[in-house]
Amino acid sequence: MAHANTQFWISISFALIGGVICMIGLLMRVLLYYINKDRSNILLCIGVMALIWHVFIYCMIYTGEIQYYPRIYNKGIPFYYLVAPCFYFYVRLKLKPNAPMPKYWMLNLIPFFFGLIDVVPYAIAPLEQQKELLRLLVEDVPMGFRHNFGFVDQQLHYILRFSLAICYAIGQWRMLYVTDGIDKNVKKDVLLFNNIYTAYLVLQCSMVVAIVFNTIQEAYILKSLDKLVWVSLCYLIFSIWFVFDTIRKVTLARKSNV
Repeated sequence: MAHANTQFWISISFALIGGVICMIGLLMRVLLYYINKDRSNILLCIGVMALIWHVFIYCMIYTGEIQYYPRIYNKGIPFYYLVAPCFYFYVRLKLKPNAPMPKYWMLNLIPFFFGLIDVVPYAIAPLEQQKELLRLLVEDVPMGFRHNFGFVDQQLHYILRFSLAICYAIGQWRMLYVTDGIDKNVKKDVLLFNNIYTAYLVLQCSMVVAIVFNTIQEAYILKSLDKLVWVSLCYLIFSIWFVFDTIRKVTLARKSNV
């Protein structure tokens, strides 16, 4: 699929660069976990991996390459539901490192299993049907909201996922301001994380809300390169924060072990 628009390539470049940076950060976070055994690193890594996959699929769709890899489409739905709770509990562990997990914390995994069940119809569909769907998707991006390869309306996934994400994000901000005795550096780290993630979330939510309540213009909204550039830029900023924060923490952890 040929694209001459500069904004398209800017948004794709931001997304790809951000993905590469995040991958580097993930490897370093794994190293950091083995150094200090901080559980929050694992949660952050899970959330970031889901974001990387989301951006990867977004790039594949907008470049048209997804039609050549039908087996990977739609597989990320359950993992996207993990981003918000993982980031929420990451913040919780940063602010309350010695606090036990809530008694019923596993209830946060219910949306993940909901998404897991809903990918089954597409996963078991004949390969030719998958290819046909992706051919239509590349030509008409809003098809991702309208196809019937699932047990529920695809728009419901977007509404539910982002509604939950907003609730978790509100919880993150609330914890930051109601938790007593927070170390100044930790509070600064969490504040920066919340700001960047909230900006990214708000931009994505604004697109989803606009699509859900204005189906007539959904094709325009999804193909609006101005919006895609801003979402990709926020993801790139998040990636840069992620890798530099990881480098700083690895350096501090090694010094403390010397």
